[in-house]
Amino acid sequence: MAEPPDKIPNQFHFVWDDKFFPYAYYLAIRSVAMRCQPERIFLFKTPQLDGVPNFERLRREVACLEPVNIDLAGWLEEAALPCIQQLLDANRFLKEHKFHGSVSDLLRSLNLYLRGGIYLDTDTLTLRDMAPLRLHGAFLAEEHILVSSKVWKRNSRWRYFWSGPLTAARDLCSRFAHGVRLFQAIAPLYTRVVHNAVMGCRPGHPLMRDVLLRIAERYPDRPMRYPLLGPDTVQDLIEENTYDDLRVLPPHCFSPLGPTMTFQYFHLRRKPKTLATLERWIVKPDTYAIHWCNNGTITKSVPQNDTDLRGLEKRQLFSRLAIRAAFPTGWTSFRESP
Repeated sequence: MAEPPDKIPNQFHFVWDDKFFPYAYYLAIRSVAMRCQPERIFLFKTPQLDGVPNFERLRREVACLEPVNIDLAGWLEEAALPCIQQLLDANRFLKEHKFHGSVSDLLRSLNLYLRGGIYLDTDTLTLRDMAPLRLHGAFLAEEHILVSSKVWKRNSRWRYFWSGPLTAARDLCSRFAHGVRLFQAIAPLYTRVVHNAVMGCRPGHPLMRDVLLRIAERYPDRPMRYPLLGPDTVQDLIEENTYDDLRVLPPHCFSPLGPTMTFQYFHLRRKPKTLATLERWIVKPDTYAIHWCNNGTITKSVPQNDTDLRGLEKRQLFSRLAIRAAFPTGWTSFRESP
């Protein structure tokens, strides 16, 4: 049955603008299929992804997956925005400077505006059904970070005064198990703001339209700050405007551990009991997914295949959660890719 026009459709969006496809991203999309029973999962991709093993495996196993080759010009024409040329210029500029994350900021906002649904970064793992969130016209989620857009724009030499001590404290908390509890205690000292790694809206939502218009204006300034066209833009817009049907979700819904703290998902623990304790501290009844932040993954023990995942189940929180999220029917659903 179709969703009412003022609600979020039961479809999900992922963007991957590259020619390789890691196993962890296979888990991200499969976990959505298993937990949310979506009508469609769009994967906006490049043609070069065809034939890549983890992608082909996903296509075999997830019946609702709809791979769509990226067609920015065609989508912009369909959206009929007044800034088509500026956004084409922005895409060219961002690709020339290898700002791949910002290219995704543009693509995700455009497709949510056209189609509606829920967008997720590929570095997420969905833990439970998001149907309750689709009752709203739109939603964003918060996380705890060091420097918000508002602080960055403040032209003061003191604007980063607290970032050094808070960075050190967060780094320390990310290293040992009880650091999770310590970080939860000091989290109010960090800035709590929305991001765009997870967001949902009905088709044609004014927030997504405003995001696209703002990207067209400010893309030349992207070299000055990494999150300028993504989290900064949505932070600025919800401060400047009122979106009556927008719900803002607290950090524990999608980002119970903020940047750097997400190393806690990947540390290898000696005792399975420690993993159970960490899960109890981190995952709440309304934690819909975890955004594990694909930064610093060279030093993260990210599973590379089914064998890794099985071997790490009793030693690593990410693998423990991924097995239940992506393979709820058990090990019989595992089929190692050739």
